[in-house]
Amino acid sequence: MADEERIPKRKVVPQRDTLWLSGADGINLIFGIIIHVILTRALLSDDYGTFVLLLDFFHVCVILVDLGLPTLIARDGARLGSNLGSFTSRVISIQFPLMLMIGLVGAYAGVMMFGGWLVPALFLAIAAGLQVITYSLRAGMRSLGEARWEAIVRVADRGVVALLMVCWANGTVEQFAQATLLGPIIALGITGLIWLRKINPNLQEPAQPIAEINGMGMQELVRTGLPFLFASAALVINVRIEKLLLGLFASPEDVAVFQIAWLGFIAGYGPILSLRAVLLSWFGEVRDDFDKLSHRYRQSSIACVILCPIGIGIGMIIGPIAFEALFPDYANVVNKPFFALLFAWLFHAMASPSLALIQVGEKPWNYTRILWAGISLSAAAGLYLIPTQPNPVMAAAVAACLASFFVFALSFYGVRTGWATPFNVKPMV
Repeated sequence: MADEERIPKRKVVPQRDTLWLSGADGINLIFGIIIHVILTRALLSDDYGTFVLLLDFFHVCVILVDLGLPTLIARDGARLGSNLGSFTSRVISIQFPLMLMIGLVGAYAGVMMFGGWLVPALFLAIAAGLQVITYSLRAGMRSLGEARWEAIVRVADRGVVALLMVCWANGTVEQFAQATLLGPIIALGITGLIWLRKINPNLQEPAQPIAEINGMGMQELVRTGLPFLFASAALVINVRIEKLLLGLFASPEDVAVFQIAWLGFIAGYGPILSLRAVLLSWFGEVRDDFDKLSHRYRQSSIACVILCPIGIGIGMIIGPIAFEALFPDYANVVNKPFFALLFAWLFHAMASPSLALIQVGEKPWNYTRILWAGISLSAAAGLYLIPTQPNPVMAAAVAACLASFFVFALSFYGVRTGWATPFNVKPMV
């Protein structure tokens, strides 16, 4: 077979793929705002806070379903070639039973910790688990340069939830939980259909020696994914730790206020996660070539230096206007914590190229350690500030900002001192 016949039709192009995924995040932001506007107006503030707490708690619980395997697919999927389909099926067969078990246990544990309603909690827990299952297929699409299909799946998930909540705008907590579950169910069905019709038939023979993960057994595969499991858990917990601490040491009303400010933060954090996901595949393509890897790292760093200050300026202007228009009951108390979270966003964005570079290096545990160091600092600051300060919401936002700066500083230091160097030849500067 000629070389040109073995090369996949679409290659990972960071600008294009980031645009697709960021576009999906932008659309989903609109859907998310619609969802939370409906929830804040249909539920009392303490019920809304409890609903948010349960959903965030379940997203933390089901990260165990991830096992780090979707990240392996995103990193090595292009090198698996025609073996990608069977490998992804094997991953899902491992994840699905685990998802059901954790969903049942997590639903009961969440209600015991934060209060609420057992049946809606079960719906929310399964919904969070199904999103993890879908992520394995989405990661395969992205690794092949098919981020457009992943974007469609993301939009389908949140779009269904938003549509159902609009239809049930005056509904009960159980109906809102059902809507939250139906979105991931339909998105998983769409993902499977796209995979069978568009992705699997076009898989080709690998263009280079096949990735070593293809021949691994289940135990070896889980061990290989372990660093990425801790990293994935860190990404999930990183944006939820403050809310969970507020739920434990403050009130559901405080959680509700923080959630509104957090919506403004997550409007910009979604594109950051999309950028990191694309950089993982883009850097992964040349992870054995130091010069190319260094060049790509510098390109992405320069782009962040240019775009990030622009982003924070836009957020400072638009955020307060949006809160006044969409959440008038919270507008007077949400702006200060939102501005603190904006600076947290800035540091997270600036850290993205360094974190992605360390993640594809020879020692991915360094990436995991950085993220968990940030979470530890946020937890320590939150444990001290939230119970002792007169404004627990602002205390939680300050804790998030301190942790994001620490992650940025540590990741940048790691790149300069050689943590991400493929062959330990020289540090990446």
